[in-house]
Amino acid sequence: MARRLTIVAFAPLFILGSGAAARAQGEAAPNQPVEALAAKAPPAEAPAASAEAAVPPAEAPPLAAGPATGTLVIPPHFGGAFRARWITLPHWFLGMFTKANQAVSSYGVGFEGFRRKRDAENPNRFWEVSLGLGYQNMSAPDGNWLGKGHDASLDTDWVQFKNFGFWTVDLSFLSRQYFNDVFGIHYGAGLGLAIIQGDVLRTKSYNCTDQTLSECRPIVCTGGVCTETELKGTEGSGRISPTTPHRYREGSVPGAIPILNLVFGFDFRIPQVKGLEFRIDAGFFDALFLGGGVGYIY
Repeated sequence: MARRLTIVAFAPLFILGSGAAARAQGEAAPNQPVEALAAKAPPAEAPAASAEAAVPPAEAPPLAAGPATGTLVIPPHFGGAFRARWITLPHWFLGMFTKANQAVSSYGVGFEGFRRKRDAENPNRFWEVSLGLGYQNMSAPDGNWLGKGHDASLDTDWVQFKNFGFWTVDLSFLSRQYFNDVFGIHYGAGLGLAIIQGDVLRTKSYNCTDQTLSECRPIVCTGGVCTETELKGTEGSGRISPTTPHRYREGSVPGAIPILNLVFGFDFRIPQVKGLEFRIDAGFFDALFLGGGVGYIY
C-alpha cells in the first residue's frame, strides 16, 4: 500500500518533467517519444567564427616594379640644358627664293628649361615640354642679292649685314625614347618668337647680268673689292641707281618674326652619373642647324 502511494505521489512530477523535456525538444506530439524528436531535430549550427576569421586575409600590395614592367609611378621631373649650334642657310635653300645670294654659316647658343614626364604605358618613353631662350647670329658675308623675277641690271644689291641676329624664345613639345640606360632618341616641334637686332645695308651694284651676278660690284668699288670707306662715302640723298648708288638702311626688316622649331636628335646618358645627359640635335629653327648640348635632370 505504501509503495502505491509513493508511485502515485511521484507520478505528477514525472509527467511534468516529461512535458518540460518534450517542449525543450521542439514541442513534440504527446504520443511521440523524446528520442524521435532528437533524431529529427536539425543539427545545431556551429558557432560563428570571429569577424577576423570570417574575412580572408588581405593580399599584400604588389611591390613597385622597375621601369621594365611599367607599373612604377614616377612623378614629373624638371631639368635644364645648355645648347650650342652651327646655323646655316645654304645656297640651295636660299635659291628657292633668290637668283643671287650669300650663304649663312654662323652659330647659335641658348638655354632650355624643361618638364619631363614618363609615359603611362611605355616606361622607356618620356613626354617633355621645353622653354628655350637663345641668341642666333644670322649675318651673311657681304655680297650680291637678287630676288627671283627681278632684273639683274637694275635690282641687284650689294648687301651688308651689321650685327644682324635673333634673340629668341620658344616653346617646344618633345618625345624621348630610351632603348637602354645609355642611348635614346628625341624628336618634336615648337613655336617661338625672334626679336631682330642689327642692320641690313644695301647698295646698288653696277653692270650686272644673270651671268655676272657673282662678279659685279657697286660702281664705287675699285679693284673688285668693296671697302667700308667706299660704301659709306655713297650715303646720302639722291636718285638711287646702279650708276648713282647710295647706301641705305633696309627699312622693311620687321622688329620680330615667328620661330618654327623642328628637331630630331640622339640622347646619351652616363648611368654612373645620375641626372647628367648629353644630346646631339639637328633640325630647323628659322635656319637649318646641327649642334649639341648638355643637360641635367633632377
